[in-house]
Amino acid sequence: MPIYEYRCEQCGQVNEFLILGRRDPLLCKQCGSKDLTKLLSAHNTVIAPSRGPTEPLSGGCCGTPNSCGTPGSCCSG
Repeated sequence: MPIYEYRCEQCGQVNEFLILGRRDPLLCKQCGSKDLTKLLSAHNTVIAPSRGPTEPLSGGCCGTPNSCGTPGSCCSG
Protein backbone atom coordinates (compact mmCIF):
# COMPACT_ATOMS: atom_id res chain seq x y z
CA MET A 1 0.00 0.00 0.00
CA PRO A 2 1.35 3.43 -0.87
CA ILE A 3 1.73 5.16 2.49
CA TYR A 4 3.70 8.39 2.33
CA GLU A 5 5.11 10.60 5.08
CA TYR A 6 4.93 14.37 4.96
CA ARG A 7 6.39 16.92 7.39
CA CYS A 8 4.39 20.04 8.12
CA GLU A 9 6.51 23.15 7.61
CA GLN A 10 4.30 25.12 10.01
CA CYS A 11 4.32 22.91 13.13
CA GLY A 12 6.89 20.18 12.33
CA GLN A 13 4.40 17.31 12.72
CA VAL A 14 5.15 14.23 10.58
CA ASN A 15 1.96 12.90 8.98
CA GLU A 16 1.31 9.62 7.18
CA PHE A 17 -1.16 9.48 4.29
CA LEU A 18 -2.49 6.53 2.30
CA ILE A 19 -2.49 7.72 -1.31
CA LEU A 20 -4.79 5.85 -3.71
CA GLY A 21 -5.68 8.22 -6.53
CA ARG A 22 -6.42 10.86 -3.90
CA ARG A 23 -7.43 14.24 -5.30
CA ASP A 24 -8.35 16.20 -2.17
CA PRO A 25 -5.53 18.35 -0.72
CA LEU A 26 -3.33 16.92 2.01
CA LEU A 27 -3.60 18.80 5.29
CA CYS A 28 -1.52 18.51 8.44
CA LYS A 29 -3.43 16.41 10.95
CA GLN A 30 -2.27 18.62 13.82
CA CYS A 31 -2.61 22.21 12.57
CA GLY A 32 -4.45 21.88 9.23
CA SER A 33 -1.70 23.51 7.15
CA LYS A 34 -1.28 22.69 3.45
CA ASP A 35 2.47 23.45 3.66
CA LEU A 36 3.69 19.82 3.64
CA THR A 37 7.00 18.40 2.42
CA LYS A 38 7.16 14.79 1.28
CA LEU A 39 9.78 12.80 3.20
CA LEU A 40 11.96 9.99 1.94
CA SER A 41 10.95 6.98 4.00
CA ALA A 42 12.57 3.59 4.46
CA HIS A 43 10.46 0.79 3.09
CA ASN A 44 9.54 -2.31 5.00
CA THR A 45 11.07 -5.49 3.62
CA VAL A 46 10.41 -9.00 4.85
CA ILE A 47 13.32 -11.39 4.43
CA ALA A 48 12.89 -15.13 4.79
CA PRO A 49 14.73 -16.56 7.80
CA SER A 50 18.12 -18.11 7.19
CA ARG A 51 18.37 -21.86 7.21
CA GLY A 52 21.84 -21.73 8.71
CA PRO A 53 25.11 -22.60 7.03
CA THR A 54 24.77 -24.40 3.75
CA GLU A 55 26.34 -27.78 3.23
CA PRO A 56 29.14 -27.97 0.66
CA LEU A 57 28.24 -29.44 -2.68
CA SER A 58 29.13 -33.06 -3.33
CA GLY A 59 32.01 -32.07 -5.63
CA GLY A 60 35.45 -30.99 -4.43
CA CYS A 61 36.87 -27.52 -4.93
CA CYS A 62 37.01 -27.98 -8.71
CA GLY A 63 33.74 -29.90 -8.92
CA THR A 64 35.26 -33.38 -8.95
CA PRO A 65 34.27 -35.47 -5.90
CA ASN A 66 37.13 -36.20 -3.45
CA SER A 67 39.68 -34.30 -5.57
CA CYS A 68 40.77 -31.63 -3.10
CA GLY A 69 44.12 -32.32 -1.50
CA THR A 70 44.99 -35.29 -3.66
CA PRO A 71 48.17 -35.22 -5.78
CA GLY A 72 47.50 -33.71 -9.20
CA SER A 73 44.13 -32.28 -8.20
CA CYS A 74 43.08 -28.82 -9.30
CA CYS A 75 43.57 -27.28 -5.87
CA SER A 76 46.58 -29.07 -4.39
CA GLY A 77 49.29 -26.74 -3.34
